Amino acid sequence: MAPPRYGGVAALMASAAGSIRAYRAGSRAAQAAAAAAPGVATERSSAPPPPMAGLVERCVYPVPPLDVEQWENRDGARINDGRYTAFKEAASKIVPKERIIDDPVRAFAYGTDASFYRLNPQVVVKVHNEQEVKEMILLARKHQTPVTFRAAGTSLSGQAITDSVMLKLSHTGKNFRNYEIKDGGKQITVEPGLIGGEVNRLLVAYRKKHGLEDQYKIGPDPSSIDSCMMGGIIANNSSGMCCGVAQNTYHTLADMRIVFVDGTVLDTADPASREAFLKSHAKLVEGVQNLARKVNSDPELVALIKKKFAIKCTTGYSINALVDHPIDDPIEIIKRLMIGSEGTLGFVSQATINTVPDFDHKASCFIMFPDVRSACQGAAFLRRGTKVDAVEMFDYASILQCQDNQELIDLVPGLTTCPDGSAALLIECRGKTDGDLQKNMDEVTKCLDGAKLPYLMDREANYPFHRDAKKTKVYWDVRKGLIPIVGAARETGTSMLIEDVACHVDKLGDMTLDLIDMFKRHGYADASCFGHALEGNLHLVFSQGFRTDAEVKQYSAMMQELCEIVAEKHGGSLKAEHGTGRNVAPFVEMEWGSKAYEYMWELKELFDPEYILNPGVILNHDMDVHEKNLKPSPPADSLVDRCIECGFCESNCPSRDLSLTPRQRITVYREINRLQALPVRSAEDESRLKEFREIFGYMGEQTCAADGMCQEKCPVKINTGELIKSVRSKQLQEARNATSAANFVANNFAPLAAAVPPLLNTVDFFHNVLGPKPLELISKSLNKVSGNLVPVWNPYMPKGAKPLPEPTPVQQPAAGLERKVVYLASCVTRMMGPANGDKTDKTVHEALLSVMAKAGYEVVYPKNLNSHCCGMMFNSRGFKETAAVKRMDLEEELMKASNGGKYPIVCDTSPCLSTIKSELQNPELTFALYDPVDFVSNFLLDKLEFEQKKESVAVHVPCSSKKMGTEATFMRIASKCAKEVTGTGIPCCGMAGDRGMRYPELTASSLQHLPDLKNTCSDGYSNSRTCESSLSNHSGVHFRGLIHLVDECTTPKAAKAAERLARRGRSPCVRHTAAGPPCERRSAPARRCAAAASRFSRVFSPVRSPTRLLRLLFWTSSEDSDADSSAT
Repeated sequence: MAPPRYGGVAALMASAAGSIRAYRAGSRAAQAAAAAAPGVATERSSAPPPPMAGLVERCVYPVPPLDVEQWENRDGARINDGRYTAFKEAASKIVPKERIIDDPVRAFAYGTDASFYRLNPQVVVKVHNEQEVKEMILLARKHQTPVTFRAAGTSLSGQAITDSVMLKLSHTGKNFRNYEIKDGGKQITVEPGLIGGEVNRLLVAYRKKHGLEDQYKIGPDPSSIDSCMMGGIIANNSSGMCCGVAQNTYHTLADMRIVFVDGTVLDTADPASREAFLKSHAKLVEGVQNLARKVNSDPELVALIKKKFAIKCTTGYSINALVDHPIDDPIEIIKRLMIGSEGTLGFVSQATINTVPDFDHKASCFIMFPDVRSACQGAAFLRRGTKVDAVEMFDYASILQCQDNQELIDLVPGLTTCPDGSAALLIECRGKTDGDLQKNMDEVTKCLDGAKLPYLMDREANYPFHRDAKKTKVYWDVRKGLIPIVGAARETGTSMLIEDVACHVDKLGDMTLDLIDMFKRHGYADASCFGHALEGNLHLVFSQGFRTDAEVKQYSAMMQELCEIVAEKHGGSLKAEHGTGRNVAPFVEMEWGSKAYEYMWELKELFDPEYILNPGVILNHDMDVHEKNLKPSPPADSLVDRCIECGFCESNCPSRDLSLTPRQRITVYREINRLQALPVRSAEDESRLKEFREIFGYMGEQTCAADGMCQEKCPVKINTGELIKSVRSKQLQEARNATSAANFVANNFAPLAAAVPPLLNTVDFFHNVLGPKPLELISKSLNKVSGNLVPVWNPYMPKGAKPLPEPTPVQQPAAGLERKVVYLASCVTRMMGPANGDKTDKTVHEALLSVMAKAGYEVVYPKNLNSHCCGMMFNSRGFKETAAVKRMDLEEELMKASNGGKYPIVCDTSPCLSTIKSELQNPELTFALYDPVDFVSNFLLDKLEFEQKKESVAVHVPCSSKKMGTEATFMRIASKCAKEVTGTGIPCCGMAGDRGMRYPELTASSLQHLPDLKNTCSDGYSNSRTCESSLSNHSGVHFRGLIHLVDECTTPKAAKAAERLARRGRSPCVRHTAAGPPCERRSAPARRCAAAASRFSRVFSPVRSPTRLLRLLFWTSSEDSDADSSAT
């Protein structure tokens, strides 16, 4: 290995770290001499760790607990000497015991966040409001049990974990999720439990509802915006790809409510609260003002602060507040100090944010350069000379990771042939009007061309701006996907690390080259350097193992040199936007110098003198804390080994408020497998393994809906549901009776399914006679004694379905494509009809057949339909082989009924359709399968006349439909039938077939987030009968299949066409009045082409798109078709 460029790691540690340690040793000696309260060990008075000589030896990970006999306020030494028991006992008098978590499985699950550290809390308290937070903090002070606040847990620097008390704000129902939009969207007040992207969607809905011209959004736009919460965005001073410094949290904050360590609440928007605080906390206020005076009297320090905060910087505290605001306005200073303080100075229970414009007109381009330096120079020119909105830089390693993306290859010439060392810039311009956008684009191209920078290929010919949203989405999807690509490709057992640095944009090229060279010398072959070039901000992504001493030494050496390069050589930020956390706490002084560093300690002790609030984060005297408590990533199952534990999945999980989230299921499953893999297990290991298995049974397996919605948000596309199905399958392999029972049901499906409608009708009869309460109590008792095998009844349970009727005969057109469709009525709709109280007695199949008749479609059923099932009910329980047999039998009949995929197939239940599509063995059926909504959109818009008969309806798109990409189609079709359509906003209702009936707490947990539909919507619609039952139960609005709405709001379009022909003096052919376009509108060539299309369809049945194109061309005319027929 080549020698390090800066004198080697030992020299670095002797010079930079050596001086810091000497200072720290003196500081510790002074602290040790100070008297401490009996039994209280503060962070600053903690005993120092052993001095480090060269590289610290580390044991193989995971590290065993420290051998600590007395409680100390440092990581690993916060043992339960009775204080946590006392805290829990006192807390249980304030919040219900079920919200106080201390079992080993969930404590372990909360021991991880998106960083590569692990600390398992002694206790987790789910707090519901500001008052509970206040009382918990006061209890923590009383019992000397430090607290850490946790929102989404997507932080990357280890600031959201603790081995003490965790106060959990998220996944607590509707708590901490209030908001108020003001001034036409220019300002929004939020609580910490709202997701950032959710806030932006609220602003979009507000604009739409009030018909406003301008759209606004929050300034910060981190890549985790659809998962991270406002509490973390504020606590970390988040920024992102486009917001830069000017629109980060610090600069867009208006006001906040703060809970201080003594329980005092300050509302900075309330003059009375401000005045009272100035009086009651005169000592704290005076301390802040004195500190501000000291800083402002030091011109050199003021210049340093202004220089460092001119670029992105979240290292240490936001001490720019001390110079940005008048000393005689201490409340404003305190308010800004809270931003980026990572929960170490107080708790922000509410914040008012000034939003920023979000222009509709956008364009992006992707420009290739022959080297990194040229690309970074381009970013610098754009920063100085234009109003460009975003500039992202890709180094060569990042480009290599994009070379499998065919869409990007088609848009970017030279992407696959560029030489080693090449780089690229992704540039975005925005404008309020189209003219503004064009002006900004011209400004950018003129600036770049005027700089005479070398492009890889001619810019104008090869790298134009694109306004097409589909093309620009390719660019930005690739940028967002860079981190997942590294995460997915890493070696099993390693973790994915993301460092986050910044420097002045003029130094970005040099710093990037230094970092690339550093990674090569330290053996990080997969390291990529990319990021927000306009702000001089780089993300460094690489894989790292913590399994051996050698791997820990590798990380330690690299980290030391990285900090030296960024902080000392280039005067940059060690943490640009991810927060200091534990990751760079030992290096804060290296970046800021001793004077600023000591002022930060003064701030901490002013606000939190007893070190109760998240101690060890941002500031820490342990110079090795960044390489302690490193999180192992042991192999568990190939289905989930790629998990990076980022937590993006959690907001989509229906059990997130009830038991475990997908991230937590994976981390607990990893620990179970680690214990199982031990060659020799101690008695303690055996006991731990047994307890983990028992608790995981309910928390991890039984309450998992296995719907796969976690995969939709997972950056590496892990479906935790598949893991749980695998667990269930393994369990069933040992239970032969269960498998035999499943096979019996599968082999006798028709008679068993036929018995369900009479049973449902019997239950409904007793419902009418006895009322709902007795049935609910009886079913709950049966559910309990049967081990959750018997469903719990609710008043919206459907009655039995009527038998499938014979399809209405339809006369086909004389020429052209046949209007024929195969209808696969799922076993659910064959068994379940409307619910008691529904506005119609029609079953799903009656409504669908009615719509088909209006459109002139002949309907056929697969043979022996009553014996068939898609297999989902077996697969979700772990009977994979039984499910596969049922699925293959059904697929064989669908091939026959559809003539090898020639005719479209409609399945009336979205989850069933998704199951069939995901396991198709016959490619001929790939393009033949539709759910009712998609079929209406693709085939019937030009054949039906829609009328908005409903005022306001609710629509829940099933999770399976979301995964199939038909969510927008649902809303579009519903909007043709109702004047106002409200989405439920629920990713998954948690029904999971009948699991939600057998574990009703699962659906109750998921659907508690439903908006108030009862007072705003007359009806609700979805496309899964079981989901509709649960949605009705928890909303008070009767939900039915969306095909019911289409049936109610449509008439045959042929009648309208006949009217138009009559006005033109033509007579439609009687034969085609109900079946299709009038004969007079079809020329002889058109009839011949239609016949050819029919032959083409028979010959090339797997290829549906050309058939649909010909159907569009020759079945409709521009005059007679609805404007929406273009959607087909």
